[in-house]
Amino acid sequence: MTLPMPESGRPLGAVPLSPAERAKARARLARKWAGQISTTEYVPQEPEEFQRGLDAMLDALVTAARAEPFQAQQAAAHGAGLVEAGCTGPAALQHTMDVLGKGLLELPELAGSPHNPARVVQLLGALAAGYSEAVRLRTLSQQDTMLKALRVTLQDRSRELTLANARFEHLLAGTSSGVAITDADGRILMVNDALAKILGQTNEELPPGSLFELSHPEDVAALRNAYRSLLEGRSTRTRNEHRLVRADGERIWAVLSLAAVRPGEPGSQVVAVLEDSSELKLLQSQMNRQALHDRLTQLPNRQYFGSNLERVLRHTDPAAGITLYHLDLDGFSLITHGLGRQIGDLVLDTVARRLKAVVAQEQAMVARFGADEFAVLVQNGPGTPDVVRMIERITAALAEPLYVGESGLATTACLGVVDRPSRDLSAEQLLEAAELALARAKRNGCAQWALFDPFQDARDRERAGLAAALPGAWETGQLSVAYQPLSTMDGSRVLGVDALLHWDHPRRGPVRHETCADLAEQTGLIMTLGVAVLRRACAQVQQWREQGHDLPLHVALTANQSADPDLVRHVRSIVDRTGLPPDRLWLGMPAPALLNPATEAAENLRLLAAAGVHTELLEFSATAADLTCLEDLPVRAVRVARALVDRQAHRTGPDSLVARALRELLRLVRETGVTVFVTGVEHEAQAAWWQSVGVDAARGGHFAPAGPPERILDLLDPPG
Repeated sequence: MTLPMPESGRPLGAVPLSPAERAKARARLARKWAGQISTTEYVPQEPEEFQRGLDAMLDALVTAARAEPFQAQQAAAHGAGLVEAGCTGPAALQHTMDVLGKGLLELPELAGSPHNPARVVQLLGALAAGYSEAVRLRTLSQQDTMLKALRVTLQDRSRELTLANARFEHLLAGTSSGVAITDADGRILMVNDALAKILGQTNEELPPGSLFELSHPEDVAALRNAYRSLLEGRSTRTRNEHRLVRADGERIWAVLSLAAVRPGEPGSQVVAVLEDSSELKLLQSQMNRQALHDRLTQLPNRQYFGSNLERVLRHTDPAAGITLYHLDLDGFSLITHGLGRQIGDLVLDTVARRLKAVVAQEQAMVARFGADEFAVLVQNGPGTPDVVRMIERITAALAEPLYVGESGLATTACLGVVDRPSRDLSAEQLLEAAELALARAKRNGCAQWALFDPFQDARDRERAGLAAALPGAWETGQLSVAYQPLSTMDGSRVLGVDALLHWDHPRRGPVRHETCADLAEQTGLIMTLGVAVLRRACAQVQQWREQGHDLPLHVALTANQSADPDLVRHVRSIVDRTGLPPDRLWLGMPAPALLNPATEAAENLRLLAAAGVHTELLEFSATAADLTCLEDLPVRAVRVARALVDRQAHRTGPDSLVARALRELLRLVRETGVTVFVTGVEHEAQAAWWQSVGVDAARGGHFAPAGPPERILDLLDPPG
């Protein structure tokens, strides 16, 4: 007798198969079963979950085929299980029969027995019966659900229709607009009381007739044309000024809106809505004022101010010109947070009234741009004060206390001023110029003002453009990480590298690290960009270490980065992922951010030092506060403030007061065992002076320019 041959080619029964081999044969059959169904059916399960379900069904079928006594009806539940798994398409059952009809008999557990073919047939028949019954019950359930949903929908539609009719009746009774429903010939079928009131009659007094009879004779032709256009489907709605004739013969103007109901069908109707033009125009006037004026102060808003500015620019006397003041109140949030929004609104209203009083004798407009921003436009005349005197008046008016209970409130403001601008500038350009001048004033502190300067304006615009393009530059690779060596003062050894931002701008050329970091700090991008830079730099330095070059990495953090609550977590994660030892990483924090030992930045520095990261005090200068940071915090190095480095290089003699102070300061620092670094050493004499006062290492053009990673390796391993 020849034994059946399974897929492995081994005669069944010739050699007993191990449990692992039998499990492997079942797994192959289950995968084939799943593959056949999945290629033609949508299975609403994850592939792994679906495969596990078929594995379990196959195990149960094999167990049932070998069970004594044999009970084929057990397979019906597995047919229902296929339906529960979502295999309800026309090909699912066919694929199941095709795969299992042959595959079950080839399994090692079922091959070779003369009883198994009949049992497999009975099992598959029971499975098909269970599958068919489950599909039938599923279909009945779906049909029942659909019928219930249909009944609910019909009930909802009936209620909605009743509600719509009630709403329509309430609308007709409650609206102040006159409403008439007419047939296609204009005959009135229904009117509301408001229309009768517009016509000077009661609803009962209106004579039967058409809308054409109530119209002024000169407007009847236009009304008939509107009807034809609506009923023929050439328009869906019309709205025009229309004259009506009251019962006493008086003519009235109304806005007539027409809309057709079922145009082009038998029994089509037209709905006419009439509004008294005088009321409408009054309402429009009120709405226009609301759209163009600030609700709180009743001052013109930015939109109205801009439109007026355009008009003034066209008609103003070129010899006198205009002056534009853009104000932003200082510390206004302290008032609202401390005393409440209601008091804040009172302050804003008071500021508005005082600004109007300041320019009451001038041809001027005061506007509120939003929040705590105001603008004043002055058309200059012979007696108009100059900019300085006008700002003095504004400052004095705002400084006068406003008493709320026992509290006297006063405020200051920063101002951006555009005085007698060129007539070539548009209104929008003038407003932008004032905003840039205001931003420049706010950078100098509170109660400051700045005058529009075309050259400074161009620089500010260029800087703003750079800030806006910074994220895209990082994504496209224009902004990258460059490295500059920290060398001993004689240039004989490289003690580490500074990771710097380098922007190869396509139009401006190279952009320095300090500019990139400052822009990122101002825009908030530094929080994500800083993490990316640190990650890339750590990976690069670790790669150098694996090549035999052990260079400590120095990364300067900004004030916002230093105070980031997630800083320590980010650093630990990066160090763990890149494999860089913590003691090969030096993180610098600005001294001004660490003046208060209770700040987040100071706590971050302590935690980083405890984790083995070396910490560095940036922007170190000859102040007692800096020495306090050095004494209270676990700092391993200081970096002298760049302003002092530049001053020593260009404007300070060797025996000047600043030079002597630096020499003495660094002597004290060296006594603490702290390393001293300097940035910006550009020539040999400068390097010699800093070496003479005890600086350990420096970077700058005198030693090597910043560049890509391969340039650092060239410095370490020169040719030959």
